[in-house]
Amino acid sequence: MPLIPEPLIDEIQLRIDLAEFIGRYVPLKRSGRHFKANCPFHKERTPSFMINSDKQIFHCFGCGVGGNIFSFLMLHDRVTFPEAVQQLAEHVGVPLPQRQRSSSESDHKALCALLEQACRFFERTLAASQGSAARTYAQNRGVSEPTRQRFRLGLAPEGWRRLLSAATKQGTTPAQLEAVGLLVRGASSAYDRFRNRLMFPIIDLRERVIGFGGRSLDAQEPKYLNSPETALYSKGRHLFGLTQAKDAIIREKTAVIVEGYFDCVVLADGGFSHVVSPLGTAFTVDQARLLKRYAERVILAFDADAAGEEATRRGIDVLVELGLQVHVAQLPPGMDPDEALRAHGRAWMEQLFREAINLCEFLIRSALRRYPSGAMEDRVQAAQWVLPTIAKVPDAMLRSEYLRLIAQRLRLDEQAVAQELMKVTSRLASAARSAQDRSTVASPSMSATVVHATTPVVATGPERLLIALVLDDPSRAQRLQRDLPVDEIADPMLRRILSVVYEETAAGRVATPAQLVSRLTEEGLGGAVTALVTLAQTVTAQERAFEECLQRVRAQTRTRELALLQDRIRTAQLAEDHATVHRLLVEYQQRFEQRPTAVKGDADG
Repeated sequence: MPLIPEPLIDEIQLRIDLAEFIGRYVPLKRSGRHFKANCPFHKERTPSFMINSDKQIFHCFGCGVGGNIFSFLMLHDRVTFPEAVQQLAEHVGVPLPQRQRSSSESDHKALCALLEQACRFFERTLAASQGSAARTYAQNRGVSEPTRQRFRLGLAPEGWRRLLSAATKQGTTPAQLEAVGLLVRGASSAYDRFRNRLMFPIIDLRERVIGFGGRSLDAQEPKYLNSPETALYSKGRHLFGLTQAKDAIIREKTAVIVEGYFDCVVLADGGFSHVVSPLGTAFTVDQARLLKRYAERVILAFDADAAGEEATRRGIDVLVELGLQVHVAQLPPGMDPDEALRAHGRAWMEQLFREAINLCEFLIRSALRRYPSGAMEDRVQAAQWVLPTIAKVPDAMLRSEYLRLIAQRLRLDEQAVAQELMKVTSRLASAARSAQDRSTVASPSMSATVVHATTPVVATGPERLLIALVLDDPSRAQRLQRDLPVDEIADPMLRRILSVVYEETAAGRVATPAQLVSRLTEEGLGGAVTALVTLAQTVTAQERAFEECLQRVRAQTRTRELALLQDRIRTAQLAEDHATVHRLLVEYQQRFEQRPTAVKGDADG
C-alpha cells in the first residue's frame, strides 16, 4: 500500500463513531456525554476504559492504553497501522490509493508461508513418536510442554532429505527452500541444513517465522546451528523471544538479556517472562533500539567466563549510548542462566536480578581482573580500559558519579581521570563525526530521533500539563508556538508530540487529538496523547493554568541551562582547563542575570 494521504485518514475517522465501533467488541455504559467499559486489554472488575465521544479517543485508567479508532483495531486485532486503515476504509467505503504489489513483496509473502510450513513440520515431528527422545531432552533441560508449545519448539528429524522430501510433496521447490536457508546445496546434491536438531523458531514482531536455530541432539558440530542471512532474516536486527516477552518487558520496564536459546526458554518457563536473547551475534545497535521500544532498564545475564565478560562489555557499550539503564547479573562461574535456575531455584534467581550491579561497578571489577597487580601502571591501564564506555553515558550527572567512583576504587587522582575522560570523549566525538561525514544516507529526522532517545529526561508536571492543555484545546497551539520553541521542552515524548502539533498548525490544520494519535501511533505515542487529554479535562481554570505552566516551563529551561553550565565548569576545573573555566563563568554570569522574558499577553505585576 502506498503512503496514505492524511485527508483520507481523517475522512475514515469522521465516518465511524468510535463508541459505536468499540461497542461491537465490548459492552458499553453511558457516563455523562461519554461511555465506559471493562478494558478489553487487561482484566478488571470495575470499568476504567473510557471513550470520549467529543474527541473520538479512548483511554484506560487501569493499564494506560489509549488511542483512536485505528489504535483500537491495531491493539485488538494485532494489525499494523496501514492494515487497520485498509480494514476501516473498506468498512466505510473510502477508496484508498493502490499500487501494483512488487515482486519482492510477493516473494517475501511466499517465503514467510514456506517458513511457517517448515515450522509446523518441525512441531509435528517433535510431537510424534520419533520426537520422544527430544521431548525428554527438553523436559530435562527445564522446558515444560506448555512453554515448548508457546515458543513453538520442534524437531528436525534425522536423515539428509526429510524436510526436502516433505516440502516437495507440497509443491515447494529446492530453490525456495534454499532461499529461506533450509537447504544446503552441495557439490552433487542438495540436503537439509537442519538434521537431528531441536528447533527454535525465530519469530518477528509481526509473529512471522523468519528463521531457525537448531541445537544438536547428537555429536554434530556446531552445537548450535543458525539460519543464514536471507531476504527475511538478518540476525543483527531481531531478538529471540521478544514476541513472547514484549508484554512482560513493558510491564516490568526491564528486559533481561541472556546468551542462548535455552537460557531464554528455560527462564521463561521458570516465571521470568521478560527475557530475550541475541541470535548468536554480538549485541547490535538495531537490537538495542528494538528493546528501547519496550524497556527502560536492561539486565545483562551472560555466562561468567571470559567470552561472556567480553560480550557483556560490548552489550553495555551499545545499550548506554541509547540511554538505557544497564545492570549486570553476576552468575556463578561455569554456569549458564538455565543451569543456575535449575540448580538454585526461582527465589535465588529473583535475588540475583535484584542485586545486579551497575555498569560502572562491573567495568571496574573486570578491569581489576585484567590488571590485578595494584601497581600504578596497572591502575592507570584499568582506568583507560573503563573510560571509553563511561564516555558514552549520556547523563552528565551519572557520568560524573562514575568518574568519582573510578578514581576512588583505582586510587587515582580525580582531576587526572577527568582530564583523561575529556580526551576520550573528544576522540569518540571526532570518530563519530568522521563516520557521519562518510555516510551517504544520513537523515536529519532520524538523527533528531536518536539524539532524543539518548537523552532521557523525566517529564515534569508543568510541561505535561502545558502540552495537555494544548491538546485539549488546539486553538492554544498558535499562542504557544509564538512563545515557546519546541526544543525548550525537556521530555522527549512531550517534545515529539508538540512538534507534530506545531507542524499541523503551520500547515493550517487543526491538530485534533484523534488526528495526532494517527500521526503518532506507530511511534508508540498514541496512548500518551489520550492520557494528556484526559489530564487536561481534570483542570477547571484552564486559561490560568495554561499561562502559569508556560511561565514555569520557561523558568525550568533557564534552570537546566544554568545547571548544564555548572557541570561543564566543574569538568573543566577538574581538568585544570583555566581558559575554559573563565569563559564558562562569564557565560554563566550573563545567563544568571538574564530574567525570563514575559509571555506576551500576561498581565503586568
